[in-house]
Amino acid sequence: MGKRSIVVLLVGVNVVLLTVLIVTAWDLPKANAQAAPLASNYVMVAGVVQSDHDALYIIDLSARTMHVFDIDRTNRNFNLLDMRDLRRDFRAEERAGGRP
Repeated sequence: MGKRSIVVLLVGVNVVLLTVLIVTAWDLPKANAQAAPLASNYVMVAGVVQSDHDALYIIDLSARTMHVFDIDRTNRNFNLLDMRDLRRDFRAEERAGGRP
């Protein structure tokens, strides 16, 4: 096999690999968020508050409430900090002239 044959073979393999890469990367991943049925209307968001404390916000969409939990990673405590009634909070916005 000559040099020219090897170069043509390598270019052909690279073209095939590039085609496979483009075809497989073209399909975007599906977002499976909120795939559960409506009976479990909860939204949870977690975030770092300090280096050893996290916060967990749980919104109950059916009861329209938000619960805030503090998670201490050093001793693994899970404490309820506060609960908000979102109906009452957003009703104040409507009275102030906000959009319903």
